[in-house]
Amino acid sequence: MKGSTHLLTGVAIGLVVARQQGLALPAAVGPVAVAGLAALVPDWLQVNLPALAVRGVFGHRGFTHWLLTATAVYLAALDLYPPVALFALVGWLSHLLLDALNPPGVPALWPLPWRVKLATLKHDGLANHALAWLAGVAILWGLAPYLGG
Repeated sequence: MKGSTHLLTGVAIGLVVARQQGLALPAAVGPVAVAGLAALVPDWLQVNLPALAVRGVFGHRGFTHWLLTATAVYLAALDLYPPVALFALVGWLSHLLLDALNPPGVPALWPLPWRVKLATLKHDGLANHALAWLAGVAILWGLAPYLGG
């Protein structure tokens, strides 16, 4: 999926978790932002660190798309700043879930050689736009209780 879809989905899921955790505005803003940003990090690392680039050591959707890496990020966040660890995890996992909807899937179960493929949606097709739109609607719906709606 496109970066904007990853971001919107991370924010939407972050709002769900914030409500479930009983966080009200403005306390929910930071953790929800962490979820949105964490949803971008797997691809950001692949693109911006030369050794991890698309044709680098691990290839596209390499180690940043493993459940093991998501767990390591969660544990590191838990150690550094526990209140946002869950948000970092759900944002990262939302990225993996969306990428698993694309034909190449994700190597989420590494070191096992299988790729998790849940669908064959094009990353830049109509499905991507529909998912981004749905995430935007979910964000508005998620914000309604905070705004008195």
